[in-house]
Amino acid sequence: MHCKLSDLILENPGKIGLFILFVLIVTSGYGQKNDTLYFLNGDKVTGEIRSFRYGYFTFKTSAMSTIHVKFDKLSTIYSGKTFEIVLDHRNRIFGSIDTSFILSTVNIVIINGRKLKYLSSIVEMTPIKNKLWHRFSGNIDFGYTYTKSTKISQGSFSGLLEYRQKDYSAKLNTSALLSSESGTEISRKDNIDLTVLRYLKKRWFVTGLAGAEQNTELGLDLRVKGILGFGKDLIHTKTNQLLGSLGVSVNQERAVDSTINTINTEGVMTIYYKLFIISIPKISITSGFTAYPSFTVKDRWRVSYNIKASTEIISNFVISLSMDYSYDSKPPSASSSTNDLNFSTSIGYSFY
Repeated sequence: MHCKLSDLILENPGKIGLFILFVLIVTSGYGQKNDTLYFLNGDKVTGEIRSFRYGYFTFKTSAMSTIHVKFDKLSTIYSGKTFEIVLDHRNRIFGSIDTSFILSTVNIVIINGRKLKYLSSIVEMTPIKNKLWHRFSGNIDFGYTYTKSTKISQGSFSGLLEYRQKDYSAKLNTSALLSSESGTEISRKDNIDLTVLRYLKKRWFVTGLAGAEQNTELGLDLRVKGILGFGKDLIHTKTNQLLGSLGVSVNQERAVDSTINTINTEGVMTIYYKLFIISIPKISITSGFTAYPSFTVKDRWRVSYNIKASTEIISNFVISLSMDYSYDSKPPSASSSTNDLNFSTSIGYSFY
């Protein structure tokens, strides 16, 4: 009897989903609220800077409400916490934030002094928090569609949990997609992986991944994989991010119509792009392309591509539309299709 990843993810998503939700609740309930935003009109608000991304500060006020403030509304800010700060020339520095008497600037306090920077030159700020549960961020999404005329139903689940430290990050990513149609077998597409990134100088990084996946449409019952690679943050602005990486993958896979496991070695080439539209509500579009040229099977290429558009409906709650495409020139089962295309909608919650 073959092991089904979706038995762990989709048919019983509570084990993974509730774990992510538990961390979500815990992380949202704590934090030292000693940060201050100073507005150009003379107002100020105290609370906790959760993050600065895509031109907006996510700020939890002392009154426990969460607000989003665009950077060009501020005169200066203060926080005694340590942040990872990405500048517009893609350099990363670590330090706390002090006020400045010059409009629209801050002093970044580092070990050997201070750096005066315009708020417009700061691309991203991520708190490097001391308490374990404060270092987590992520999202969780659920979706379901049913078409009566064709009797086609589709359920989806995805979750991301990220742990961030000064020099590295770890991401647990899981997804499951189950499609059924009257008179046909259920189609499953599932994935779970753990990725660790070690950040280097000048926006370079090394990465390692361990995971497993399943795609019955392509004849894949189970693939267990490990990947090592390196990459670079090529573009990083308030509205755009582009990353590229190269690596090598070793995997063991089993076809849906076989009990034999085969071991394969592949190259890995990945491009990831994110576009953020500075508006209310917030809109983001993410896209990822990965190619796997096989070193073991002659003329075998695997390709995966996904694109996801999300918009915030209320604070931290988003609705998303996504498309996933997979291609395998020589799938594990010779009788299976060489490509798989899925569209899905979902509603979810993000936290950081």
